[in-house]
Amino acid sequence: MKNSPRFPHVATVFFVLTVAVALFSWIGSIYGLGKVQNLLSPEGIRWELRHVLGNYVQTPALGIVMMLFMGCGIAFRSGIAGTLGRALSKGRQISHKERRALVLSSFTLLMYLLVVVCTTFYPWTILRSVTGALSNSPFLQGIWFLLSFGIGVTGLVFGYASGRFRSDKDIIGGMSCLFVCFADYFVMLFFIVQFFSSLLYSNLLEWLGVDVCVVHYAFRLCCYLPLLWMLGRKSRA
Repeated sequence: MKNSPRFPHVATVFFVLTVAVALFSWIGSIYGLGKVQNLLSPEGIRWELRHVLGNYVQTPALGIVMMLFMGCGIAFRSGIAGTLGRALSKGRQISHKERRALVLSSFTLLMYLLVVVCTTFYPWTILRSVTGALSNSPFLQGIWFLLSFGIGVTGLVFGYASGRFRSDKDIIGGMSCLFVCFADYFVMLFFIVQFFSSLLYSNLLEWLGVDVCVVHYAFRLCCYLPLLWMLGRKSRA
């Protein structure tokens, strides 16, 4: 991801913010500002070392994005999006092989959606909870996998039908391609997570009177906005 030379990288911004939180927590603890906890104290450093990995890998955004990248990567590498775009554009022709691949992949997606609907939205089906409800059901808990799998299977069918995929190596290459294209995102997410976790631990927000719920919403927003921005930049490139 290319950044303007006038502005630092997003990861750098959140690293600097994390350092600022640590410094303010140190000052706050010296002057006894409420329940501010010093991130630079021995206890604060021990907390950071114990949680730096866990906070990152347990962030929902990390698992969701990685899951979607695998399925969407297959679809991206198969060329289905570009072919569909040409098929919908006036005056742009697609080959008979591509047209057949689109029909087969569309049929596959339709059948997959039908299976998911039949196993979810009828009473006491396997993707509902043991009480027959949608809340806390396998469907909701596995929604991102179901979405990624559906997109991936659709791309897989198109890839083989169109001749873009010839072996399992093409599939694996598709599953990993978006990780390469958006490698910066995972670095940014690491520093975003460390900033917000440090901010919450320091209790600076409580001293400032900021509602923790607002911070949680801001955290979720910051986890996904950089990725959306990167997607927008690449789509315009």
